[in-house]
Amino acid sequence: MMMKKFILRLLLFCLAPIPLLFLLAHITDKGLQRSRYYYYSEWNDIFSGKINADVIILGSSRAWVHFSPKILDSILHVNSYNIGIDAASFGLQYERLKIYLEHNKKPKYILQEVGFVSTFLAFNNVTITQQFLPYLDDPSVWKIVKGHNSTFGLADRYFPLYKYNNEYVIVKEGLLSYFGKGVKDIKYKGYCGQDKVWDSSFNDFKITNPNGIPTPIGSESVAMFKDYLDFCKANDIKVILVYPPSYIEALKYETNYKEILAIYNNFSKEYNLPFYNYMNDSLDYDRANFYNSQHLNRHAAEIFSTRLANDLKKEIK
Repeated sequence: MMMKKFILRLLLFCLAPIPLLFLLAHITDKGLQRSRYYYYSEWNDIFSGKINADVIILGSSRAWVHFSPKILDSILHVNSYNIGIDAASFGLQYERLKIYLEHNKKPKYILQEVGFVSTFLAFNNVTITQQFLPYLDDPSVWKIVKGHNSTFGLADRYFPLYKYNNEYVIVKEGLLSYFGKGVKDIKYKGYCGQDKVWDSSFNDFKITNPNGIPTPIGSESVAMFKDYLDFCKANDIKVILVYPPSYIEALKYETNYKEILAIYNNFSKEYNLPFYNYMNDSLDYDRANFYNSQHLNRHAAEIFSTRLANDLKKEIK
């Protein structure tokens, strides 16, 4: 009898914190789902269904640091929004667009950033996994992370706070945001210009790869890009391909960039898409415009955005 009472008390002792853990997990999730923290501001705008933009900017980090919606809106008289996603291959970009369309009306135009480094990499995993933590209950998000990243398991989805293990800063932000005390937004409609100076990454790359390296081209990613263009055509969404400026010296280290460029040109011809290629733009030739070989600093990005907006006047009316 005494042993049964002991076991019962031990079970109660072990189980008592679980409701509190569920409560803290709920507060953290809900707080992050209204947070303006770096990882979550665009996702929260997407899920809230409040974007409904005429023009969507889609792409990798070269999208969200290069395309200023404020400038595009002011020159083209549109409502644009940048849903570029850091370090993302095209597969993840496409998944983000699908989730966007679940919650927002379709755009008239998509400015699709393209590049030589990441666009056609195989979609084998998701990047910056913290961005998905408060949304794991969403079926579309769970499909992405479960299908492309083996680090997420059922415990992350169903056991309270397990997914936030060692993410103390994020949990703190979730709790603060729940009570209206979260961080202020550092982006404008998804855009975040970078006040940075040239770093050592390109020099390090040259030392490691003096003869350059080819960028892998995943056949599944190319097929997915075609599927995306078919989808947009069927839904009367006009895609405009844009290759933003990159530091001109980097091209000779991308040994198969002509092969990748040919893919974009072929898609442009096949689907009758405008392709704005800024590989030989004047910005490309001055290292002072960049903080690494692929990314413009804020000053140059806003010059580029102005230039692009004026070039797009004949496309976007």
